[in-house]
Amino acid sequence: MKKNIYLTGFMGTGKSTVGKQLAKATGKKFIDTDREIEKKFSMSINSIFDKKGEEFFRQEEKKLVEELSKKSNMVISTGGGTIVDNENFDKLKSTGIMICLCTNKEELITRLKRTNKRPHLRGGNIEEKINKILAEREEVFNKIKIRINTTNMTPREVVNKLLSLLKIKQDILFKSQYMEEEIYID
Repeated sequence: MKKNIYLTGFMGTGKSTVGKQLAKATGKKFIDTDREIEKKFSMSINSIFDKKGEEFFRQEEKKLVEELSKKSNMVISTGGGTIVDNENFDKLKSTGIMICLCTNKEELITRLKRTNKRPHLRGGNIEEKINKILAEREEVFNKIKIRINTTNMTPREVVNKLLSLLKIKQDILFKSQYMEEEIYID
């Protein structure tokens, strides 16, 4: 399967950690969109938000999605807000398999309290901020057909689950080539 695999979802759900391991297991190249933008500007995401603003960051993210969607055979971890942009969502959906990693709120709070690298969570009550952002993004996350709850799973367990799901999807697509009607699985 040469298509890209896009891992998306809320911050702290394990997209980067799982993505690296999934890429290794599938022989694909791994890209983390946030890290790519950080490398391009030699700045952290927090610094980019502080010095250039979120709108600038989102425009760079959109350019990167356009560039990466033209490539294949990669596992790409997107930033938590990447797919909120309809064009980004459509571009990713049309060029690969989208998988949303999710985690329950209590676990998100535990995971995200350990870092100050998330610009949307700085200052104020982290739980309130997580609830607000989750509410804003819930509809778009729910549009993704493949979702994995990573709450009580190790990254290796998530990867194994994904490998099983991808094999099933590949088998069905392969078999559909020899059937008269087509089968689509999103």
